[in-house]
Amino acid sequence: MSQSAAGPTPDEAGRPLIKCLVWDLDNTLWRGTLLEDEEVELPEEIRRTVKELDARGILQSVASRNDHDLAQERLEKLGVAEYFVVPQIGWGRKSDSVRAIASRLQFAESVVAFIDDQPAERAEVNHELPAVRTYEAERATELTSLPEFSPAHVTEDAANRRAMYQAGFQREQAEQEHVGSSEEFLRSLDLRLLIEHAGEEHLARVEELTLRTSQMNATGVHYSDADLRALLADPDHDVLVMSLTDRFGSHGAVGVMLLERGEKTWRLKLLATSCRVVSFGTGATILRWLIAQAHRAGVHLTADFRATDRNRIMEVAYRFAGFGQEQCAHCGPAAEAEAADAGETGVQRLHLVPSAQDVSTTMRVTAPTLGADRLHSVHECYGYRVECSYDVATRGVVRDFFGPAVAEDALTEAHSRTVRLALSVQDGPAFEPVNPPHNLAVMTGDPIVVDTVSSRCVFDPASGSGELALARADLENSAVWGRWILERLFLYLICRSPRSYPLHAGAVEVDGRVAVLTAAAGVGKSTFTYWALHRGARLVGEDILARNMDEPGGALWGYPRALYLTPEMIARGTGLQDATAAPIENGTKCRVTVPETLEDRLLPRARPSCLVFLVRGEGAAPRELDIDEALDRCREDYATAKDAEGVAAVEEDLRALLAGLPLWEFEVSEDLDESYDRLHAALVALPARAAE
Repeated sequence: MSQSAAGPTPDEAGRPLIKCLVWDLDNTLWRGTLLEDEEVELPEEIRRTVKELDARGILQSVASRNDHDLAQERLEKLGVAEYFVVPQIGWGRKSDSVRAIASRLQFAESVVAFIDDQPAERAEVNHELPAVRTYEAERATELTSLPEFSPAHVTEDAANRRAMYQAGFQREQAEQEHVGSSEEFLRSLDLRLLIEHAGEEHLARVEELTLRTSQMNATGVHYSDADLRALLADPDHDVLVMSLTDRFGSHGAVGVMLLERGEKTWRLKLLATSCRVVSFGTGATILRWLIAQAHRAGVHLTADFRATDRNRIMEVAYRFAGFGQEQCAHCGPAAEAEAADAGETGVQRLHLVPSAQDVSTTMRVTAPTLGADRLHSVHECYGYRVECSYDVATRGVVRDFFGPAVAEDALTEAHSRTVRLALSVQDGPAFEPVNPPHNLAVMTGDPIVVDTVSSRCVFDPASGSGELALARADLENSAVWGRWILERLFLYLICRSPRSYPLHAGAVEVDGRVAVLTAAAGVGKSTFTYWALHRGARLVGEDILARNMDEPGGALWGYPRALYLTPEMIARGTGLQDATAAPIENGTKCRVTVPETLEDRLLPRARPSCLVFLVRGEGAAPRELDIDEALDRCREDYATAKDAEGVAAVEEDLRALLAGLPLWEFEVSEDLDESYDRLHAALVALPARAAE
């Protein structure tokens, strides 16, 4: 690995690569003179050049003597206005325009190029800005073949560079207009820091960060592609890459961390972050996250630091985080000697005994649990094959919601619908949820975004995959927030599918007969469903049942792993006293996860024997309903997010599903045992159906 100072990547001649090309307009970008000719034309080969330079991450701007409004209007009409950042169109000197562009972008003049058809204009820029490289307009179509316009690697961040700069200008404008404290402005940005283990797709950007970052580079060491690949293959090393987004867009990859994990000590060999995110407190947030991870793991931290002529700010960040030069027997007194033996001259080994850390008040951090492998499992939910990849810290959420895993090949033939979910952990402040629950726009939108004040799920229906970032605080109450988000997600998937629909109902199986139980809010459907379970019935589902119209056999899918009960009801019955119960609705009810001890009493799906509408009463005999009345009572549920054609298809399926089955209005009295006995008697008089 190299200890060379970071700097711009050179071209074949040893000069820095061009980072911004400034175009003249008349007879350079387009053919003709805007204020003299009736029309100007943009040659297709020039359009291709503009698009190719943009794809390589080379920014482009304009320096033109022209009427600003007319020129901007023509750029938009030609369909290329979006490619030019901070254009300078007016009647001043071209050198002043180029200087203004470089200053606005914070680029050295040596990485800026200028192209113009007029020799006098090029000469004026050369005289005033000798570091700027100039090109004749005739060479415009050659630019993409020149080495100074040809980076060795085009990273994802480079390809998105223009969008990131444009978002940055919007961000700066918002800050200027903001009234309030700096912390309030940062909170308004909805900053989200993602820390993840680097993969093949990150290597070029990670190498670039170690090379180009100087002020926020703890050692100034450049790790090559080969160095990084060796570390990725080493189980004792973590190569972590950080990316940042906010409400204006992505900042791209903004940091890299190289960590060596020992049994008693973790060594931070390198931390480098982009200077453009220093003002957001990104470096301090990353260090606090690492210290918290080490504290949970019960290890000490050391950090390599080698002073350069530019990285004083990084030393301050380490010192402010609590790193010092005192050593301990735990970490070994000869750490700096070890570094010298390894050829790392001038490296100090700073030391820290980690402690618990406060969560950031301005930034959400989604990150892995260090030292723990991600877990993988396959589950069945509402007829979907669900493939989960999750941080070990979220294991309880997965287990509580999905229940036991199934064999990976158990569902391949019967299930054409697959959902892939990645669950991770995040720390950060509370924010107003962007997407309130039961919102039709969220349910039918792309992507589906479900969030609380601290956790968020983003799901892409087209690919069938999504990511759920759970706040660490919510993990302590996972039966509420982790489960709530997953419940909403699967309800939305059922509702938006043209071939499936939900019923707000529960279902129990009694002696081979399955009663689908539905009711208006407040009647006590959940309580009665639980009491049937308490009395020996098997549970098919509670709260949401789902029907997949393409599945043969006439079955309804249930999700039996949660019940919604008052604390008093949990205490009255049997089987749930030791279950996970999380208070909801201001503590008037609990969301109860059905425990493993009742697994043999749970059915994932079943064919209905009857449809029962529960009402409060004194216990009168069941009243027969006709199919139209039954559909009317359920329509609000099954018609959600469906158009007229979709509702017609659902009703046709429901009529076929319920044809010939009893449809009852059934009174539930205060005496739950008496009510259950009446339902049991009515059910056993029906033909038995094979369990699913």
